[in-house]
Amino acid sequence: MFKILLILPCAGFFAWLGVMALRFPGGLLGGYGIKVSTPDGFNEIRAVYGGLPLVWAGLLFLSLLRPELRNPVALVVGAGCVGMVAGRLVSVGIDQGLGRLPGVFLLIELAVAAALIGSAYVKSA
Repeated sequence: MFKILLILPCAGFFAWLGVMALRFPGGLLGGYGIKVSTPDGFNEIRAVYGGLPLVWAGLLFLSLLRPELRNPVALVVGAGCVGMVAGRLVSVGIDQGLGRLPGVFLLIELAVAAALIGSAYVKSA
């Protein structure tokens, strides 16, 4: 049950992110000062910020129904979040700064990574 409590909010977060990217691709990155206004730009946002998180959400939800998939899916999606955190930290080092919104998402990605990777090591009841 504890694994479910760790995985479910992570799946919900990725589902929310994916739906928002598909529905509002032009506004999704506005908080970062990035203006997207071309069909190619919308396509990129929908693919990377929409499609990928929706697949991760789907895999996490599926892992709740198929316990044998829980650990591998949690580890893979958690590792993806570690990659995002690492990319942000590299950017902080190179660009010498971290804005409020990237900082918030860094913390969210770190929490999701910890929850998912940690869930793989929780013994099932």
